[in-house]
Amino acid sequence: MKDASFNNRLKETIAACDMHHQRMQFAFDRLSAKFPLTPDLYDQLSAEEISYTDQLIYRFTKLQDTIGQKLFRLILEGLQEDVENMAFIDILNRLEKLEILKDQQQWLILRETRNQVTHEYPFNRQEIIEGLNELVKQTAILSGIQDDLKSYCNHRFGQQIN
Repeated sequence: MKDASFNNRLKETIAACDMHHQRMQFAFDRLSAKFPLTPDLYDQLSAEEISYTDQLIYRFTKLQDTIGQKLFRLILEGLQEDVENMAFIDILNRLEKLEILKDQQQWLILRETRNQVTHEYPFNRQEIIEGLNELVKQTAILSGIQDDLKSYCNHRFGQQIN
């Protein structure tokens, strides 16, 4: 059994993931009827709908960051792995080898999608539309990864994390 510090950090990290996931899903639910976006549909988005696209992008990014920067390392730490000086690609490889992460390449695709939508500029309208359409597809994948990791933590570390 892990110490109280580990358990607290794990619970806090999963709670942060849950918050980002819930808010990402809320924004997605408000926009789902608009996808896939076309240039005409994009031009017709209301100010409120544009704010939901911003929320979707932000929460997708925050969820992926929290999982990638914190939860992955915590899981490996909980398994007594030495992660202090481990490169991120090595963390992904280890998680995949342990069958905690199904496909590290999918994680890298999520990262590319995230980078695409967070680095767009207003004059690249077609790229923004393509990025948002891809983000919507990747939202379901990121949600699945988050659910799998939460289930793994609940099972492996012997505690209910809600």
